[in-house]
Amino acid sequence: MGLFTLDVGSGTQDFLLFKDENIRNCPKMILPSPTRIVAGKIREATRQGKDIYLTGYTMGGGACVKAIKEHLNAGLKVYAEENPALTIADDLEKVKQMGILLSKPEGDVAVIEMRDVDIEFFRNVLEAVGEKLPPTMVVAVQDHGFSPHESNRRFRFKMFERMIKRSGYLHDFLFPAEKIPGEFNRMMSVAQSVKDFCNDEGVELELYVIDTVFAAIAGCMLDVTDFPALLLNFGNSHVVGAVADKDGRICSLFEHHTSVMRNKGTNGIEEFIERFVKGEISNEDVFNDMGHGAYVGEIVEVRDIVATGPNVHLCNYRIANPAGDIMIVGNLGMAELFERLKGAV
Repeated sequence: MGLFTLDVGSGTQDFLLFKDENIRNCPKMILPSPTRIVAGKIREATRQGKDIYLTGYTMGGGACVKAIKEHLNAGLKVYAEENPALTIADDLEKVKQMGILLSKPEGDVAVIEMRDVDIEFFRNVLEAVGEKLPPTMVVAVQDHGFSPHESNRRFRFKMFERMIKRSGYLHDFLFPAEKIPGEFNRMMSVAQSVKDFCNDEGVELELYVIDTVFAAIAGCMLDVTDFPALLLNFGNSHVVGAVADKDGRICSLFEHHTSVMRNKGTNGIEEFIERFVKGEISNEDVFNDMGHGAYVGEIVEVRDIVATGPNVHLCNYRIANPAGDIMIVGNLGMAELFERLKGAV
């Protein structure tokens, strides 16, 4: 059986197709992230002096939102449907206050579709090399949650903390498409876009969605020598750390911004992490330092530390690399959690 996995980050989107063979022989690609691709299309329209019309789905912001603001600052118009407009802000009134027109365009414009997962692209790539797109898929995206009236940094971490207290196992963060919590509007948008394509193609879909945080943590677990272990992901936007046991139960968790952690330097990062393991870092400490938060449910003796991610060079910890490619650790984690979830049902 094949399993399509896609880990969508702020810098890259990492694809791995699992098959019944040596993992090193499975098709994989590391590509620019969807938000960077969309940002490039917007900047090309800016260069040409053309107004733009945003269609499609809610997706990750970052690079594309920055390009939208630059387009407006250049004196050009931005039209948008409501769903893609929610990429810019959860409050559509704020979107309109930026000068974005939530209406159909007038005259000649560049139409730019927004989506986190271009399944048609991957279908075509696989068919070009004699492979088929399997109906079982796992997609990871970073979802800050729908929070029009509260800091999404705080809201995102409150969601995590609530879920950890309710269960606390990593595989419980892997949601079947039909059971995604309503607050995770980006995940729901991913599910809808993939379903729309598969319905048009007559594909009977089995889709799961997870936050990139837990995909990376699960992937790190595959290279641990002894538990409980500290699992770290130095992503392009976020640095995440979790202490977990061999069953994937989360004892503690923090999430910070990579830019802030980078400014601390290697010694500062390692000092922060040492204090976190000891239970000396609070939720407010991280939030007030412009991160998301921290949760310490149980202080345990950490017997191993492994790290992964495109910015893993920021620390001196052992690098988790269970399949010879650090960029697919999240994909490996998704596959592992998929198997755990199936086993738990």
